[in-house]
Amino acid sequence: MRALFFLNSLHGGGAEKVCLNLAKGLYKLNIHSDFITVFKKEVDYDIPDYIRIFSLGLKEPILTRLSIVRWVPEVNRFISNKKYVLITAHLNPAQYLASLTKAGDKTFYVMHLSLALIDRNRSWYYRIKLTYFLKQKKIITVSKGIRNELYYNYGIDIKNIITIYNPCDIENLKLKTELSSPHNRQYILFMGRLEEVKNPLLALELFYKGHFYREYDLIYLGKGSLEETLRKRVLDINLGKYIFFAGFQKDPKRWLLNASLLLSSSRQEAFALNIVEALVCDTPVVAVDCPYGPREILTDELSKYLIHPEEDFNESISVIESALRWYPEIKEKYYERFSNKRIAQEYLGHWRKCFKTED
Repeated sequence: MRALFFLNSLHGGGAEKVCLNLAKGLYKLNIHSDFITVFKKEVDYDIPDYIRIFSLGLKEPILTRLSIVRWVPEVNRFISNKKYVLITAHLNPAQYLASLTKAGDKTFYVMHLSLALIDRNRSWYYRIKLTYFLKQKKIITVSKGIRNELYYNYGIDIKNIITIYNPCDIENLKLKTELSSPHNRQYILFMGRLEEVKNPLLALELFYKGHFYREYDLIYLGKGSLEETLRKRVLDINLGKYIFFAGFQKDPKRWLLNASLLLSSSRQEAFALNIVEALVCDTPVVAVDCPYGPREILTDELSKYLIHPEEDFNESISVIESALRWYPEIKEKYYERFSNKRIAQEYLGHWRKCFKTED
């Protein structure tokens, strides 16, 4: 049995990691996976042998859609005579490719991003284009917040939307492997792309103005266009001895296990897998209560560690201080619902139901 994924690339990113986690969950159910990727980009992740990759090898973004149309016959030949038990498409233009192939009418179109990031001006043109593209398609949203955004802001038929949370490789993170700290001092961890949407500058300002450098370093785990801006700010405030840029990590487990705190400062999140990964590693988390994901993960007793720095910066610093001193017991209920095998089973069950296929 095989599953089929359409995605842009296997370059380091959240959607790519989600697909790999889902493929791993499927493999535990004896299902191998085919990945069809659009762009020729460096592969940042280790690819297991149960995943087969077919890449269009396009260079973005010039004439991407026209090039995709030309590749459709090749893609159809690749997927012909294969019986897939699950077909998913992640992000555009991979979703556009999927819609043109013979698999398009049996595909889950997975929405990983808040549309507010793309449609900043609430354009009528974008609304019409999105509504037309998603009409009659089966849509997966990775949080209830994204589901509500599609329904209330864009009028997408709620009957065509299913929410399935992103999968986490809990089994790997819970392995009782002794991993020594990769750093010689206690540290607060920022984990994610160094881009505006992740707001890494806010993490720096909270660290600086909260005087956390007295006891902790700040580690940035990720890469992106804001790295030079961050480095300049570090020099301006003379904190070069306390702030480190570790780059993208294929396997961040060692960093998560030994962190004193994960600080999530995003402006927008569809889900925020790094929060789940930190909780699995028994690492305290403080997160900006941005739309939409963090509040669906940090629930019950952990909800008091959702902060609102734009409303009260000093209170946000106090919450971080509190979390570093004492944090509630991180129980399995906070993360077990995101296991990759469990999420894979959810995908399979909904796909069979939606497309009325047999086991």
